[in-house]
Amino acid sequence: MMTVTVDELYPLISSHDLVKYAKLFHKDIVMALSNQPSSLPCILNPIHKLSPHPGFGVAVSVGGTNGYVSAFRINGNGILKFLNRQLFSLPEQTSKDDLFHLITENILKVTNGRKKGFPIGIGFAYPLKPVLTHHFVDGELLYMSKGRNIAGLVGKRVGQEYHKFLIKEYGIDTIVSVANDAICLLLGGDGVDIAGVVGTGLNFAYWEKRSAVAPLKLGELNRFSQGEVAVNLEAKNFDKIVGTKLREIVDRKSDDRGYSLAEKEAAGAYLYQIFNAGRDKIVGKNFPELSSSDQLNEIITISQYSPGRSNFVTPSRWPNGLLEGESLKSARLFAERIFHRSAQIVAIEICGILMKLKKTKGIVPIVMEGGIFWKAKNYHALVNMYINTILPEVIPSFARLFGSSRRGIAILARSSD
Repeated sequence: MMTVTVDELYPLISSHDLVKYAKLFHKDIVMALSNQPSSLPCILNPIHKLSPHPGFGVAVSVGGTNGYVSAFRINGNGILKFLNRQLFSLPEQTSKDDLFHLITENILKVTNGRKKGFPIGIGFAYPLKPVLTHHFVDGELLYMSKGRNIAGLVGKRVGQEYHKFLIKEYGIDTIVSVANDAICLLLGGDGVDIAGVVGTGLNFAYWEKRSAVAPLKLGELNRFSQGEVAVNLEAKNFDKIVGTKLREIVDRKSDDRGYSLAEKEAAGAYLYQIFNAGRDKIVGKNFPELSSSDQLNEIITISQYSPGRSNFVTPSRWPNGLLEGESLKSARLFAERIFHRSAQIVAIEICGILMKLKKTKGIVPIVMEGGIFWKAKNYHALVNMYINTILPEVIPSFARLFGSSRRGIAILARSSD
C-alpha cells in the first residue's frame, strides 16, 4: 500500500521519459542560443579559459546557505596558493549593506586589516546578467532564489555596488569582479567542459563555441570577441518535466511560484519540503517535520536515534528522536524516492548538455560541487546510473577538484588586474 501511495504522490520518471526530457533539455539549450523562446536563460558570460595572473587577491563566495572569504597569491609560474579561509553563514533575509559589511569584515580578517588596493573576485550563487566594464566582469543581480533575499541588491551591479560601498565605508578603492558560482567553478575546473552545482540550488555551466551562438544572442556580449564563451544555463528553470502533486504543493508555498521548477525537485532548499508535503499521507502525522535536507539524508543513513544517545545525529536536529518501526521504514523509503527523483533530474540535464556538445560516448570529465551531490548517500552513483539509462555509451567522470571554485574566483579576480 505504501509503495502505491508513494508512486501516486511522487513517482519516478520512466526510462522512456528520461530520454525524452534529456532531448527536450538539449532542445531548450539550442533554442536559447538561437535567441528563441526557451525555459533556459543560457546567460552568456564574457569569460574565456584564462590562465592565472601573478599577484595577491581575495576570493569571495556567496552561496545559497554559506559563504567564505579567502586570501590568495599567484606566483610568476601561475601556481595559486590560498593563504587562509574565513567561513560565514548567509541569513535567509539580509540587506545589501549588511551582506557587504559581513563580507568586508571577513576580508579584513584574512588580509590582516590590509586596505591597500588588491583585486577581489566574488562567486555569486544567484542569477546574474554579466556586464563587461573596463576589462573586468561584473553582474547585475536579476532576482533572488533558494528561499533567500538580499534587500536592495536586485537590479544592481553587484561589483559596482560593492566597490562604492568599500570606498564609502572602509576607504578601500579596488577592482571587484563578479560572476555566477557555476561559471567560477567552470573557470577553475582545469579545462573541463561542464561544471555543475547540486546543493542548496541547482545549476550547470559549460564552454560553448562562439560560432554556435546566434548573432542576435551574441549581442549580450558587448566588446567580447573570444572564440569560446562560458554559458550559465540557470538550469533550475527547466520546465518540461511533468510536475508531481508534491512539487505543486511546494511551488504554491514558494516565493517564486511557477519558476525554478526543476530546482524544486532536485536541490537541498526544497527536498525536505517535498518530504513535509507528503509526510502525512506516506509516513504519518506523528513523524517529525523536517527543517533541512540534511535530515532527509540522515533518515536514510542511520538506523535509529533516541534522545540522549551518543550519535552523529544531534538532539538539536531531532529533539524528540526518530520514530522506530514501520514509521521510520516508510520515511526511509520516501526519502530514498526523493533523492532518486532528484538524481534523475540532474542526469537529464547533464545528458542534455552532453547531447549539445556531441559528447555521448566515452569518458567525459565533469566538475561538480554541492552538498546534495557529494554528501547525500550514494547520490552521485544514482546520477551515474540514470545517465547510463539515457546515454549508455557515455562514462561521466565526476570530479570534486579541491578548491576548483575558489581557484576560478581567484582567476577571475586577477584577470582584471
